Amino acid sequence: MFERIFGGPGGLIPNPIQKRVWKVALYVIALLVVIFVLTPLYMMIVVAVQTPETLFSGGQLTLIPPALSLENFKTLINETSTVSYFVNSVIITGASVLLSTALAVVSGYSLTRYDLAGKSIIARVVLFSYMISPIVLAIPLYIIFFRLKSIIARVVLFSYMISPIVLAIPLYIIFFRLGLLNQYISAVLAVTAISAPFSIWLMWQYFQNIPIAYEESAWTRGASRWRAARDIVLPLARPGYISVAIFAFAVAWNDYTMVKVVLNDQALYPLTVGSELIFQEVFVGWGEQMSMMLIMSFPPFLVAAFLQNYLLQGFNLGHG
Repeated sequence: MFERIFGGPGGLIPNPIQKRVWKVALYVIALLVVIFVLTPLYMMIVVAVQTPETLFSGGQLTLIPPALSLENFKTLINETSTVSYFVNSVIITGASVLLSTALAVVSGYSLTRYDLAGKSIIARVVLFSYMISPIVLAIPLYIIFFRLKSIIARVVLFSYMISPIVLAIPLYIIFFRLGLLNQYISAVLAVTAISAPFSIWLMWQYFQNIPIAYEESAWTRGASRWRAARDIVLPLARPGYISVAIFAFAVAWNDYTMVKVVLNDQALYPLTVGSELIFQEVFVGWGEQMSMMLIMSFPPFLVAAFLQNYLLQGFNLGHG
């Protein structure tokens, strides 16, 4: 029956009207989604830029502020450790982004090009270990680097499916034995352990879409493998590793669990953990809390606003 009414030229409703109905429905759904997403953001901004006196004037929440005020931000900066927490977030996030992106680029390139680079590695290993039978080393290395590279890549992706809290206790034990607890390096490594698996898988997929012929052409003209990768592959892979950097930034900036596990010193806490302590203080009200949320949201918003084109290209895996 529905096919008779809506389906094609023979339907009771003409095609132009059907297209208009679907178009209006699409716009209505999009508008509802925008309202659903922007309403909490608007409430956060409205509460953050009002003084306590105007926020609940008349006993009701003021949704249209009569005047804008930065009093809540000044309170956070002058009377709390917000600046220190913000600096810690920048340090931990920046280091984690650099480490995760570097691991992803190196691992992704190796997983896609190792069948070419692995021969020279095996040759050198066999040369320097001539006292051992070469075949003893050559066969296992060949199996690992050549035959299992796709399996290794998928195992790396599978590890991302595991909840990060599962890694918390093992990482705590490792950092405790190494004497790395309550240091920036422990927080950086813990957060990188969460973002690295998916980052590596993404770069592995992206490098597969860059033809090896580009590098072979450079090799025939005398370029080394490193120079060909630096001057040819990396520029082509820019959308991929920028997408990886954005993903690593989102994971590191918003992480709470792993940082809380490996850091006990409040002086090293990032915003995600430090804000919990600030919210427990007696003088902190709704305005200060929303101001803190706005401070935490501003850097991700800037990253997404300025790098969104790279993000879309990167997750398109080179097909766009």
